[in-house]
Amino acid sequence: MDIQAIRAGSPLTASTIYLDTAAASLPPDAVLDTVRSYLLDTGHVGIYLPAFRKQTYARVEAVRGKLAALLNAAADEIAFTKNATESISIVARGIAWQAGDEVLVADTEMLSNLLPWRRLEQSHGIVVKMVAANAEGLLSPESFAAAITPRTRLVTFSHLPNSTGAVQPAAQICAVARERGVMTLVNAAQSVGMLRSDVAELGCDFLAGCGRKALRATEGSGFLYVRRELIEQIEPPLVGWWNGAYDRATGALSLVAGAKRFEAGCPIVPAILGLGTAIDYATEIGIDAIEARVRDLTEYAVAKFSAIPGFELYGPTNVADRIGIVPFNVRGIDPATIVAALEAQQCIIEAGNFMADAILARYGVSTMARVSLHYFNTHEEIDRVAALIRAAIA
Repeated sequence: MDIQAIRAGSPLTASTIYLDTAAASLPPDAVLDTVRSYLLDTGHVGIYLPAFRKQTYARVEAVRGKLAALLNAAADEIAFTKNATESISIVARGIAWQAGDEVLVADTEMLSNLLPWRRLEQSHGIVVKMVAANAEGLLSPESFAAAITPRTRLVTFSHLPNSTGAVQPAAQICAVARERGVMTLVNAAQSVGMLRSDVAELGCDFLAGCGRKALRATEGSGFLYVRRELIEQIEPPLVGWWNGAYDRATGALSLVAGAKRFEAGCPIVPAILGLGTAIDYATEIGIDAIEARVRDLTEYAVAKFSAIPGFELYGPTNVADRIGIVPFNVRGIDPATIVAALEAQQCIIEAGNFMADAILARYGVSTMARVSLHYFNTHEEIDRVAALIRAAIA
């Protein structure tokens, strides 16, 4: 991995220490060039010039194929969405629920993988049961097994929660559910592009993800994997010209084949094309190489920050059980103070509750700071941040 070339392709790294990939990462210039080129062509060539539009839609389908290859899925199992939140909601709203059906939700989930199920509780009478992680934020397959009943329809959890960075035993949890005939939805918003996300290895029925985090694409580049056998069982919540047809003579309605039926109206072409370049970029580096580097950076950061007086780390104490995300507080210091002090020195981190109230409650805090790393970060940047935190709390 040529870190200097990678950082040169992300010019902000020359002036700013960017440690907020868990919110949205820095798109490399290669991704931005793809988006910029397409947008210029829409005005300079003509967005609906027939030849250009035909080429554009072919490019969109090529990205669908690249994404399918990244996830080890088939192209017809992939839908483009705006973000992982939309992907989760498509599944939630598309299942034919009966009152009393149960959904098991990990208590590590942020609002985007909680509110859709709570809304169904109100509107459809389903039962949402929370499955608790342990004191370090790690989920247990056995806990899900114990919570499943004959009424359980679906299990959902994050492969990599945004609030702890704990790498969850996703394949084992999915296996427990599959053995009992229960569907699984993996929230992979944080993990795709940082961890191997092979849907066959995971054994999941649905996987929701987005491009703007570990894949380093732009906003608006979400996606949804739906196992082929379930595609026609999920009712698309939105329909229109892109994914459906209407025979005015007979009144017959039809939907396109495959997971494309979950896309309604004009696709977000700039974001999709940028996602394609982001996938190429990550694939060229290698997902395994990315994971190895981020694990090294995570271990280094945890060790370096732990030497700061009053430092409190949240999530797994065994660094092998976490990647990328380092949530913390310094006793007696408002985390917003640390964020502001770092921002003044051209370093970007984040503080808040990260929509993860259950995790915060477990630690007895209402807010925390979060450093989130990616492969373009360096040990020297971590050293600098540690020094800045020490200065901010002095």
